[in-house]
Amino acid sequence: MNLLRLFGIGSSGIIAKDCCTEGSVTQVSRCWWLTVNTKPVRRFSGDGAVYPSIITFSYQVGSISYTGKRYIPIHYRVPQKGETIFVYYDPEKPQKYACYAFGPAPKTL
Repeated sequence: MNLLRLFGIGSSGIIAKDCCTEGSVTQVSRCWWLTVNTKPVRRFSGDGAVYPSIITFSYQVGSISYTGKRYIPIHYRVPQKGETIFVYYDPEKPQKYACYAFGPAPKTL
């Protein structure tokens, strides 16, 4: 898996191609290895610590199903398992995607 795609870097080129489909979240996992401290001073372990999430989702283009992953930062709402999200894909290579998991629905679908 490409680390840049996991964090959403380089997604703007795919979103600009305007090919969008609905996807479904299949798994939500916390990044326990990545602690974000919300307090300047911690009194005990875990005090003020929050953890970002990674979602796994599936989407379909034509008759072929694809899966993908997306990192969700701590200040965004995390989609739950079974929730519908919007996935932009490259029409020439549908396995290249950009997940739009934390925003309003696109104007055209």
